[in-house]
Amino acid sequence: MVWIPQKNEKPFGIVSPDPLTLTIAQVGPFTKEIHSLKIGDLMTFRGPYGSSFHYDSGNYLLVGGGYGIVPLFFLASRILKKKKSTVTVVIGAKTKRDLVFLNRFKKLGCSTYASTDDGTFGEKGFAGNMVKKLLEKKSFKKIYTCGPRPMMEQVVILAEKYHIPSEVSMESFFKCGGIGLCGECSLKGYLVCKDGPVFDGSLLIP
Repeated sequence: MVWIPQKNEKPFGIVSPDPLTLTIAQVGPFTKEIHSLKIGDLMTFRGPYGSSFHYDSGNYLLVGGGYGIVPLFFLASRILKKKKSTVTVVIGAKTKRDLVFLNRFKKLGCSTYASTDDGTFGEKGFAGNMVKKLLEKKSFKKIYTCGPRPMMEQVVILAEKYHIPSEVSMESFFKCGGIGLCGECSLKGYLVCKDGPVFDGSLLIP
């Protein structure tokens, strides 16, 4: 939970814990405030809070849509520290300029695929279409996904079809600042701020 005094507080995923690193896109008033900060300005944080991804050694598939790819980079870096582990990454975005971390994943040692809605980079179409093609050719121990909910729903339905476990990292706004009081982030009887943000993918299957 990132806080600018007298401004606002919002949740963000961690890119790296040491040093604490965040990647924050300018998409609204609060992130505009963050982008206007200078060295020496005051910004603080609470946490980290919530549930985390579960993994050990194995062959994993990570699927990120837009800026939902950011917390998956941290996950990939941890998985690759396990012996005999591989990571395949699918990054989807509306257009080329919205693709982030593509080269970072490659440098990390991940097999990386990209798709854009308008075809300006990688394969034209949605990330889920790329996932379907990969699952037709390869097997994975688990699939992790973060991004727009329709994309994540498509990914977990594909995972279910191919009998692969999945986990989703949900994005939600917390009016109460993430302490479980407002219910704004309610999801099928769970609170994203208290029970999440990581859930078993089956939660998103209609």
